[in-house]
Amino acid sequence: MAKKDPLKATLTEREDLTDSLALFRFELQEGVPDFEPGQFVMLGLPNPEKEGKTLWRAYSIASPPERKECLELYIRWAQRPVPGKFTTMLWPLQPGAVLDYKPPRGHFTIERSRPDGEPDTRRMVLLGGGTGIAPFVSYIEHLRAHGSTREIVVCHGASYIEELGYRERLLELEQEAEAGGREAWNLRYLASISRPKEEANAGWDGHVGRVETLVSTAGGGGLSPAELACGTAFTPDDTTFYICGFDGTIQAVKSVLQSRDFRTPKEAREDGSYEIKFESYG
Repeated sequence: MAKKDPLKATLTEREDLTDSLALFRFELQEGVPDFEPGQFVMLGLPNPEKEGKTLWRAYSIASPPERKECLELYIRWAQRPVPGKFTTMLWPLQPGAVLDYKPPRGHFTIERSRPDGEPDTRRMVLLGGGTGIAPFVSYIEHLRAHGSTREIVVCHGASYIEELGYRERLLELEQEAEAGGREAWNLRYLASISRPKEEANAGWDGHVGRVETLVSTAGGGGLSPAELACGTAFTPDDTTFYICGFDGTIQAVKSVLQSRDFRTPKEAREDGSYEIKFESYG
């Protein structure tokens, strides 16, 4: 059987947010397929260390499945502790560049039903560290496109203000919810900066600390910043958590939540219920 040629993705546009953060938009050879928000796509470039081989990397899709003109990815150029092989090759590329790709896949998707088969209408708290916000942008735009009234709380953590990707769009969606009385659309957005004393963050008057601090009650008062924003304590009966970021971020958020009996799939109760879903990218 002849080996099939790899699918091709053409870079049509890139929007550089910083020297090491950018939005990449790709036109796919077979068009943007139907996919589930939260899935990832594999991009491939020639492997500089293995002639004739392809180096593949997975990236969460930031655009919703309803957006068919392009696939949008939010990518950081990995430079520390050592330069990332793939992103170092990706970064100089400009519109017109062609890469290999593999269609969307993955299981970090929205839970639609509970173990008993009833629709899952619980509040969704989405916690992203850095570019970990990407799959949640896809979640949000998809839910909005389908008229969801489910309460969504977006928690984004970054080192610097300029690294709060999609901030303007998320603030716009939060304002839309406030203007409509949260009846037809219900989103809240919390952002936190972990290095507030550095000059690049001068003027920041929002939350400080890593993203896990937004769901921690360690600050006193009995409620976390996310709970204060919603005006109520979170319980396993009314709230689910989705976490995306580096493994350190995942473990830190899980530690905070597990101390309050929120559970991962591995710790599911006898009825199969759990409240924490996560995806790590390193």
